[in-house]
Amino acid sequence: MAFSTRSKAGLNASAQGYVPLPNPGLEQINRSVTSTLDHMKTLLDELEPATPFEKGMKSYMTFLHCQFTELKHQVDRVQSDSVVRHRNTMETVDELALTCVKTEQYSRRDTVTVVGLVQPDNETQAGLTKKVAEVLSTPGDTVTETDLSVVHRNSNRPRIIKGKTIPPSVTVKFCRIDKKDRALRAYKNFDVVQKRPREVKVYQSLTPHYSSLRGTIYKFLNSNPDDGQDFGSIFNSGLSPKWVTYQSPTSGLAVKLSSGDYFTGI
Repeated sequence: MAFSTRSKAGLNASAQGYVPLPNPGLEQINRSVTSTLDHMKTLLDELEPATPFEKGMKSYMTFLHCQFTELKHQVDRVQSDSVVRHRNTMETVDELALTCVKTEQYSRRDTVTVVGLVQPDNETQAGLTKKVAEVLSTPGDTVTETDLSVVHRNSNRPRIIKGKTIPPSVTVKFCRIDKKDRALRAYKNFDVVQKRPREVKVYQSLTPHYSSLRGTIYKFLNSNPDDGQDFGSIFNSGLSPKWVTYQSPTSGLAVKLSSGDYFTGI
């Protein structure tokens, strides 16, 4: 496998390998205090009191130097502790954010998105549901209207992509997850007979996070294997054919992709 990617990619910066942002003002104060204490220690070491008053002053200044030094050590410990606390907080926030996107994606486990389905001017809900059921039906695995609990257009306006008009996508929610899984596995976005992508494509419904990750995977699959380009969540290591190992947040299984394959979800 060329590389792997955690599903956390694209969230808050992971606390693993965390480096705290520098604080120029605090660092300058720390250097100034350290310099002052070192200078005071040097003067005290060089001071040779001759009178009782001078001896008392040296003793008092030595005491103050020890107090300030201890205070500085305490400040350093507090600062170090704050860095650890901040790192732990970032780890917690990161894990909570990951849990949120996993939960949101899990709620879509029975839902697919149909892209490219023509929208007639007089389209009705019943007609749309019937058309979707026909599109999702494959030899040996028929999808009926009763298998679908929700079918709706995601917009009233088509999109223009690379000069081509694309009808609004359709969100389709199945009554049973196993039926959705079978339909998604059976429907191929690439027509092996015509040897070209189908006009109507079916994808697992993805949250923005995983949709972005899918786009990153596409870019990787289409990248030059020799450019070593960094895509953030995944990295082109120059191996061919290209493989992606992707950890599924819903099933715990890895989804492998290779050049030419279509990413059908998680």
